[in-house]
Amino acid sequence: MCSNYSQKKDEAKLKLRDKMLVFGAVPRANIRPTDLGPVILPEQDEFVCREMRWGWKVPWDESPLINAKSETLTTLATFKKHLNQRCLLLADGFFEKGVFFHQPAGQTFCLAGLWRDEPNGQRYVMLTATPNATVAPYHQRMPLIVPPEFYDAWLGDDWQRVIAEPDRSPLEKVQRQPELF
Repeated sequence: MCSNYSQKKDEAKLKLRDKMLVFGAVPRANIRPTDLGPVILPEQDEFVCREMRWGWKVPWDESPLINAKSETLTTLATFKKHLNQRCLLLADGFFEKGVFFHQPAGQTFCLAGLWRDEPNGQRYVMLTATPNATVAPYHQRMPLIVPPEFYDAWLGDDWQRVIAEPDRSPLEKVQRQPELF
């Protein structure tokens, strides 16, 4: 289960609807559950970047629900009713069991998420998938990385394609730096 990730850049360039868009973000070296994180979502006829809190409040647990298995989105009522509220989470890496995983060039990438309105503001959950070859020795799940060519699909009508074809590109890994925790 991914419970820490980062977005250390103050902006991200993403291609959406055949346009290169630049989104500003507050840099964060360690985003944890209940922290604010940068989230891209469609709004009317454009895309916006908002700060949202990570984790949904649920009646059966005092801890927030932070992750959702991509394979069960369409079967669990908790997520099924929010399938039309998909979002992209800006990230430059994530942490698992003492290791920081990131893209080889260190660029920003996007993770799949769902968001919803709650009485205390908007909140999101991160989708997870089976791990790629780099992450598998460390954990049985990893964040669902959306391939750049599927950003529009995830935010549009072809979202199931992302679940069927998550980004399986190799990642680089480095030992976690203790001062981040």
